[in-house]
Amino acid sequence: VALERLVLDAKKKKMEGASSGKRPPIPMAMLTVTNNSNGGQPVSMANIRGASKICRRHNIPLFLDCARFAENAYFIKTREEGYETKTPLEIAQEMFGYCDGACMSAKKDGMSNIGGFLALNDDVLAQKCKNMLILTEGYPTYGGLAGYDLEALAVGLEEVLHEDYLQYRIRSVEYLGDRLTKAGIPIVQPPGGHAIYIDAKAMLPHIPLYQFPAWAL
Repeated sequence: VALERLVLDAKKKKMEGASSGKRPPIPMAMLTVTNNSNGGQPVSMANIRGASKICRRHNIPLFLDCARFAENAYFIKTREEGYETKTPLEIAQEMFGYCDGACMSAKKDGMSNIGGFLALNDDVLAQKCKNMLILTEGYPTYGGLAGYDLEALAVGLEEVLHEDYLQYRIRSVEYLGDRLTKAGIPIVQPPGGHAIYIDAKAMLPHIPLYQFPAWAL
């Protein structure tokens, strides 16, 4: 509902400013999976599907910031009805199927030491990005990742979707969250997949928000 309202408001502003030649106010929409600004919580498949439907209705490209796509897929499997019997790979494929592109910091769920990528399903847009790359970094053939880093990324993107690995990793974070909770330390609940987020406002209630309790902590 919030996304639909945002799009409609932007379209209204676009119509009002059409005569001035202003560019469209929403060039793209992006979902971050999992969501760091919400305590590492997953984005449900229903949410991804709904966002895709809204974006396509209004001709707005939808991108995934997919640095943690595998843990998001695992959370969908364990928390969302109808996905219990699907593999993380099948769930990830459905997630990406609703989007027009993706970007990734490969040091996370790519399990690589370095690098990342931009993926697009629009050849025209991909060529525009390559042209822009010439201005900022050079031709794609000038460098990029070394061969062994590309190989590590190729293997990592496959191995990260192994269910036993995801179960171990996410349970490790959950265990830490359980121990902190028992010790009386307030955290964002339920624990996310890659980090524990301490609720600084609850832990330091004597520090007003304008004095930044999280920074003080």
